[in-house]
Amino acid sequence: MNVQHHQPQNEILQKHLAFYYFLKTDDTNFDTKYYAFPNTLTPLSLHQNVETKIENYSTSVFGSQKKNNFALIQGMRNQPLFVNLRGKIDKITVIFKPLGLNHFVKKSFARICPKDSQIFTEWNENDDYQEFLRQFYSTEKQDERINFLEEFLLKIYHPLENEELLQGSIALLTDFENEKNVEEIAEEIGLNVRTFNRMFKENLGISPIGFKKIARFRHSLNNRFFNEQFKRLTDIAYNSNFYDQSYFINIYKQMTGSNPKIFFDKVEKVGADKLLFQFLNK
Repeated sequence: MNVQHHQPQNEILQKHLAFYYFLKTDDTNFDTKYYAFPNTLTPLSLHQNVETKIENYSTSVFGSQKKNNFALIQGMRNQPLFVNLRGKIDKITVIFKPLGLNHFVKKSFARICPKDSQIFTEWNENDDYQEFLRQFYSTEKQDERINFLEEFLLKIYHPLENEELLQGSIALLTDFENEKNVEEIAEEIGLNVRTFNRMFKENLGISPIGFKKIARFRHSLNNRFFNEQFKRLTDIAYNSNFYDQSYFINIYKQMTGSNPKIFFDKVEKVGADKLLFQFLNK
């Protein structure tokens, strides 16, 4: 699967978007199947001329003769997501950092993304969005497409209420060298636990505890694939502060469907090594 990866160009967008990636094929016989794994980042994919099939932890997108524009977004999840892309595909996927999407929509994250995958319609009534799509698909040059996308996103960008508190809580939840429980974090940012849980879930679609579990999983995964000093399972688990090997193995079984040793042998890096997928066909 030939994926083209790009970083945001605008400084404001760099704060809220991790990267973009393009996938385009003109082959009607193109067919790829893979698993994507839980992440604290949020993928939003824009397609043209496709049909879709969305089921529980399973999303398929098929090239079609239909003339349409279609956006698909993934919510927070703690299980692997099966993905099937087939036929002619022309898409860009925007990978938002935690809290990033909230700066470009009017509803809360929890309302927009309550499921593992869903159709994204928040911009459909926006004339600027329709004009962006027309411009975007009028060219095949990726640099021009990125410029059109960034121009549109900056038009709808807005500050996020309580962003400082939320960013502070994310930093504390993902500090695996100096771990604090939810009660301690709530106290440090000046909220009671109930208010903290409610505000966090509304803006990130998951509880603080659930977010921390996914962040710990991704931390260990990144250590395995992007840090040369961590090769042994015990070192990988220890550095991400899994309190014992059995818990480490159980988390991987939940989030990948297999134990870490087997999983590490199957997963592949894609798109300038920014993506980690387990392909089911070659």
